Amino acid sequence: MKAGTSADANPPYGKKSNFRKISLTLPQSAYQKLIAESARRKIAREPNQLLSALLREAVAGYLSRLGR
Repeated sequence: MKAGTSADANPPYGKKSNFRKISLTLPQSAYQKLIAESARRKIAREPNQLLSALLREAVAGYLSRLGR
């Protein structure tokens, strides 16, 4: 897949040297949805449970839909 897709949004630990760190402010409702999805993945023993992983997937998916 091309760079920026959800397939490469969460590489293994130590493989994010070319990533940029950002901070953001979210509405409480969006934060609660992220927490709920994180908990669901943890209970289901699915990968990418961290909020940062969820956000990377969401941004990659959004940009992919835009064709960027």
